[in-house]
Amino acid sequence: AQKSQWFGALERHGVMVSADDIPRNALPRWIAARLKRQKQTADEATLEFLADRCEGNLLAAFQEIQKLELLFPAGELSFDQVKDAVMDVARYDIFKLSEAMLSGNAVRFSRILDGLRAEGTATVLVLWAISEDIRTLGKVLQAMQRGVDLGNAMRDMRVRKDRQGLVENAARRLKFPFIERAMQQAARLDKTIKGLRQGDVWDELLQLGLRFAK
Repeated sequence: AQKSQWFGALERHGVMVSADDIPRNALPRWIAARLKRQKQTADEATLEFLADRCEGNLLAAFQEIQKLELLFPAGELSFDQVKDAVMDVARYDIFKLSEAMLSGNAVRFSRILDGLRAEGTATVLVLWAISEDIRTLGKVLQAMQRGVDLGNAMRDMRVRKDRQGLVENAARRLKFPFIERAMQQAARLDKTIKGLRQGDVWDELLQLGLRFAK
């Protein structure tokens, strides 16, 4: 679509912003590059803060970075300047939550879960995404117990290439009995969501995710 005549005409008369999703670990570099274009810099902690605030909403991130150019002169931006100027424009999704769980990143998991809760995401969808990855990881570990190579096990389970690193990391950290307990916890959570069991669903979702950081 970007090669069409109408796109070329539009680009010549305006500013084109590519809004392709950028992985969280690459976001600070992307922000630093954008700041450099407007002759501004920020330290690593400030870049990480910006990445947390803008994750999953690249167009809004671009607008926030432009705002920094209008508010402050060229040079290094302080953390306090950025914190006061930038809105929380992050948009979270259930798949990023599951990625944080698989990587054992408790802080990120907690932050994304809070974001999903604030956005009113249905708990049944959150549990579905988490449970799918737990089941897949369990099947991979079972295959490895039978002597199947990790790479072949992931291919057999149709793990997407962009998620193989996450699954591999989790498979090397965790054992199948751990996954069994996690699946049992997910089953209890399902009953809570359906009203068949008492409990705080969001708190139990948090506890389930935090298990993977231990």
